[in-house]
Amino acid sequence: MERRDVGGQAVIEGVMMRGSKNLATAVRTPKGNIEIDFKDNRPVTKKYPILNIPFLRGFFVLVESMKVGMESLNYSASFLEEDNEEPSKFEKWLDDKLGEKANSVLMAITMFISFLFAIGLFVALPTGIASVFKGAGISNVMLNLIEALIRIVILLLYMFFISKLNDIYRVFQYHGAEHKTIFCYEAMEELTVENVRKQSRLHPRCGTNFLFLVMFVSIIVFSFTGWGGIVERLALRIVLIPVVTGISYEIIKWLGKNDSILAQIIAYPGLKLQLLTTKEPDDSQIEVAIASLKAAEGIKDPNKNIEELIKTGTSTLKENGIDTARLDAELLLGNIIEKDRVYLITHKEDEVSKEDAEKYFDLIEKRRNKMPVKYILNKCEFMGIEFYVEEGVLIPRGDTEILVDEVLKIIEENQEMEICDLCSGSGAVGISLAHFRQNIKVDLIDYYPIPEKVSLINIEKNKLEDRVFFIKSDLLEESIKNNKMYDIIVSNPPYIEECEIEKLMEDVKNYEPHTALSGGNDGLDFYRKIIDQSQYTLRENGILAFEIGYNQGEAVKLLMENNGFTNVKIVKDFASLDRVVVGIKI
Repeated sequence: MERRDVGGQAVIEGVMMRGSKNLATAVRTPKGNIEIDFKDNRPVTKKYPILNIPFLRGFFVLVESMKVGMESLNYSASFLEEDNEEPSKFEKWLDDKLGEKANSVLMAITMFISFLFAIGLFVALPTGIASVFKGAGISNVMLNLIEALIRIVILLLYMFFISKLNDIYRVFQYHGAEHKTIFCYEAMEELTVENVRKQSRLHPRCGTNFLFLVMFVSIIVFSFTGWGGIVERLALRIVLIPVVTGISYEIIKWLGKNDSILAQIIAYPGLKLQLLTTKEPDDSQIEVAIASLKAAEGIKDPNKNIEELIKTGTSTLKENGIDTARLDAELLLGNIIEKDRVYLITHKEDEVSKEDAEKYFDLIEKRRNKMPVKYILNKCEFMGIEFYVEEGVLIPRGDTEILVDEVLKIIEENQEMEICDLCSGSGAVGISLAHFRQNIKVDLIDYYPIPEKVSLINIEKNKLEDRVFFIKSDLLEESIKNNKMYDIIVSNPPYIEECEIEKLMEDVKNYEPHTALSGGNDGLDFYRKIIDQSQYTLRENGILAFEIGYNQGEAVKLLMENNGFTNVKIVKDFASLDRVVVGIKI
């Protein structure tokens, strides 16, 4: 059975397909998933049989195609709108006056303006230029031929220049994906990316072919109209549009069903013109075209497998400049289906339910917007321990493990000590110390409600309720008030200079709490306050240990020495940068 009843159109980041069952527009959303819109596919010539007259029906089909095309374009464009974008005054006025009809009115206005632009560029301009040659004694037929050649040149130049625009180039890629997919379907092959990729992107039933045929037919039709004044010619060309499009439509239908030599000769120029209007698509664009055709033809799409989802997620993240795209995609999918990375690698063909796929793409969207993976997953590994994290606490980093290691060196295996983890955030430092030293007690101190919530979750998660406690306090004020004394105060305070905050990576400055980052103008505000307050809460020969910025070692060391600390040392990280300062109170 031949399949010749599917047509389509490229839209913004998507493809519209018109099949025997539905009209479907599939769009790749910014999240990376594919959204599909369905509509009734009964054409106007079937709704109103009187319009299905050969050589006239083409005009009505053209008008309907323009309307459907605009609706599909509007649907695809809706995914690019910002959620918080304020409507313009004109849009508000239209909504107030027309309500739900506003979009239809805007579409009609857009189509009318587009029609005027097309008439001006491809009808008025060519016939106006051709008028220059009338005084040379050229026949009416030749003048019409010159006009047509000018029109073709304008069309070619127009297509060439707009193809250089990045957004239009992507539309042309989707145009190529549409053709390849239809070819694959017509060849009775399974609709897979591999099968579609090998097809030609030049299709005889393309709208580009139709445009060329309109040019060609107009030469013949307009030759019978003489060469009157420019107003007369312009009026005749507009009036004869239904005739020209009607004849062109019958020819394009015939080309779609005929593979004869004559058909190939007639289609050849239009096919070559498609070299401008179609570009080779990538696999993600082919996936959209396949989804659109399947929806239009009522072909049920099986669930995607693990590898397909990871590839799609990776592609979306790469396009947004995320270097760890593949790893992030794997972690996010693994979180949804509750499998580790080894499972994902060894079970690539396992299918994932549509419900889980949707949840996965929701997470991909968050990561696309540069939200850190650890916030998305609400977990982070630190010192080999899994911690709960969320926005509002700093994500524990590997550099901070050096601070924990230095403090662990000070505490003997079975030694009993009172420890304070100041500016504790998630509680990762203090809980790690309690995890590795069974006889110490730790107070986690922070001032904000989210650190309190997260710390309590992590205390319970690690079953340390009997040895680790949370105290809400502005630095050490509560401890001083209650005469609480500690053997060790360990702190990873905010230490980034205020002027450097805006220079941080997007996933840090846009998501991690400013209160956990900014250390004031010189980055040392919290070191000064903590060193001063520690005089009242640190026992004799007690230890004060800080994490510091790479350029703050000497400054913090000097602050400690000036406040009575001795044996102050700077510890470097694995990159040989200053990372920790440790001193003893005398």
